[in-house]
Amino acid sequence: MPVLASILAVILYAAGLYVSWRHFKQRQSGRALLGIIMAALFCHGAAVYYHLIVPNGLNLSLLTVSDLVAFVLVVMVAIANLRLPIENLYLIVLPISILVIIATNLAPASTPLTDLSTSLVAHILVSLAAYSALMMAACQSVVLAVQERQLKSHGPSVLGLLPPLETMERLLVAMLWIGLILLSGAILSGYLFLEDIFARQVLHHIVLTSLSWCLYVAFLVGHHLFGWRGLTAVRWTLVAFGLLVLGYLGSKFVLEYVLVR
Repeated sequence: MPVLASILAVILYAAGLYVSWRHFKQRQSGRALLGIIMAALFCHGAAVYYHLIVPNGLNLSLLTVSDLVAFVLVVMVAIANLRLPIENLYLIVLPISILVIIATNLAPASTPLTDLSTSLVAHILVSLAAYSALMMAACQSVVLAVQERQLKSHGPSVLGLLPPLETMERLLVAMLWIGLILLSGAILSGYLFLEDIFARQVLHHIVLTSLSWCLYVAFLVGHHLFGWRGLTAVRWTLVAFGLLVLGYLGSKFVLEYVLVR
């Protein structure tokens, strides 16, 4: 089942890439591309599900998680594309997704995590989706900063496939909303389903994640009320995501080096 779903996803993504390239060359858009992307996402999502949730537990290998990240990336672009003219981004995200899908299916099987409850699996999957979405938003904010710098310097652009700066700013805000909703779900599911959420080995992770959530909310409120944008958006996004990364790496450090002593 995952192999068949992956093959269909690759074929549909390739078709979407071809249609997107034609639209880019002819400077036009159409609903056919969105239909192809939606069908591809259905197949890709099924493949990700069957790769992640295996009979013995949960497979969290690097390539499997990367496959989830690629899926979330295309989902975010597709959702934003419903309101923003960002079809050109498919020329970037679809090849990445195709390569990740192929690599995931060619990789040898890894040892899954076992003895996980359904609620814990749900928490892990929502958390991974949230991290993926916010990581993409952080990367997009860096691209936005490069675009703004090139615009101010009036130099030759190396980002010709990307939408205009204003559209990219709106895309960043859309990505942050999606990521914030997922992060809220991850935090809420953690409070509901994790019995040792305030244990000392994960307490700092909860604190840093909550601080990151507060920063994302503060920026989105500031964007709505005060029009924060540009480099201000980039700084808030990177600091908030930095706290998320610090919380995760800090947890790994405490669990693997401090508490084992």
